[in-house]
Amino acid sequence: EATERSRAAATTLASHLGRIAGAEFAVGEGDGAEGIVVGLPGDFAKLPFNIAFEGGAFGREEYLLRSTDRGLYLLGATELAVEHAVWDTLYRLGYRQFFPGETWEIVPERENLSLAVDSKEKPDFFARRIWYNWGLWDYNRNPYADWCARSRAVQGFRLNSGHSYGGYIRENKAAFDDHPEYFALIGGKRNVGGQSKFCISNPGLRKLIVDTAVRRFQKNPGTDSISVDPSDGAGWCECEPCEKMGSVSDRALTLANEVAAAINELGLGDKYVGMYAYNKHCAPPSLKVHRNVIISVTTAFLTGGWTFDQVVEGWAGQGATLGVYDYFSVIAWDWNMPRRGKAAHATRLAAAIRSYYDKGARFLDAESGDAWGPYGLGYYVASRVMWDIDEADRADEIVDDFLEKCFGPAKEPMAEFYQLIGEDRTRRSTTDMLARMYRHLNAARNLAKDDPKVMVRLDELVLYTRYAELYDAYARTVGAGKEKARNAMITHAY
Repeated sequence: EATERSRAAATTLASHLGRIAGAEFAVGEGDGAEGIVVGLPGDFAKLPFNIAFEGGAFGREEYLLRSTDRGLYLLGATELAVEHAVWDTLYRLGYRQFFPGETWEIVPERENLSLAVDSKEKPDFFARRIWYNWGLWDYNRNPYADWCARSRAVQGFRLNSGHSYGGYIRENKAAFDDHPEYFALIGGKRNVGGQSKFCISNPGLRKLIVDTAVRRFQKNPGTDSISVDPSDGAGWCECEPCEKMGSVSDRALTLANEVAAAINELGLGDKYVGMYAYNKHCAPPSLKVHRNVIISVTTAFLTGGWTFDQVVEGWAGQGATLGVYDYFSVIAWDWNMPRRGKAAHATRLAAAIRSYYDKGARFLDAESGDAWGPYGLGYYVASRVMWDIDEADRADEIVDDFLEKCFGPAKEPMAEFYQLIGEDRTRRSTTDMLARMYRHLNAARNLAKDDPKVMVRLDELVLYTRYAELYDAYARTVGAGKEKARNAMITHAY
């Protein structure tokens, strides 16, 4: 009785097992009594054991891996969980997808396959995203999606928290045109516009937003959450009634709480509101947070002298369900250069994710980009820790596994390469760092010259290093030569 998606997962498993073992694995229907059993528990009439999953919005990714004397069982709470079970099984057999694309896929060769396992798995963070804020194009869209799936770095629960006021304005253009008083009052004038803040003290405005949220859930009852996060930037209402409501955080939360209350009276099950603790509304509120409002604390752009820990503790103290919005790579900050992005430091990033969990966060959204040369190892380690927080204690082992499987005979110089561009804190000029990067890559190429798969990976890192060299030349150039230096960098990147 398997669904098409579960059948596809079984086909994927059979295909990859065949690649590993050099043998053919047939896919067929069965009652679950024996064999490699893939699907939902309800698909099979004769499972040799009982299995129940927690269910609910946060239990969709739970799965069981169990070996018996008659078979291997990959059973999931949902189709997505079945897919997770497939990729976890392959991981346990030595398969890896370190970075997107065939070059960074590791398919071990094992004539004899065996697996002894009895493990019920579910993610420690209910929603996990390492998403491209920049750099997602037609040629890399599918490899990126494949990497997310194979790394279990997906959203089983879809948390919406992005800046949302502009969307409400566009959806209700006529109402906002008729009621300029719904917009924030700035300097005595209503700040009418597509990204304006609201005059939240206006009961008509709050009713409009609540009604819009209710309408969206009635139209799409399977939706998990809706964002009521303010538009980006400043521009909060200065009218006297808004001032009396309290802080900017109190105002934003008042609207979020009212939306949460309304959508949870629809009889559609638990529905959630997402909002950041960010910028002017980062400060902890004086109000209690509705149990279905998820507050994602940003790791940057906190104003008013508040620290990240203070913001987390303050919102948690008011009952907030917590998440974190992190910045693994931001192009305008790091330009994909060595060491600059947060994800460059793989083991430190693992420790940071562990600290978020220990502070109570159960959702993690990481702004990132197509920068696998300098930050890919960090992304990969993060994906492991976001699923299982105890993997943070194994960060060094995860890095060692990457180095061994990707570079084999060239492991030693590549360990030095990744230490240099990530964990090393020695102050160096960019010229010095680039020279060392080339030197490590050259040593690696000499050691791996007889392994074409390793050589392709080294070639990609040589190309990355050349980009870093050209970007540095562009950044240091002044005057008439700057356009030429820029064009050389862009041409190479393209």
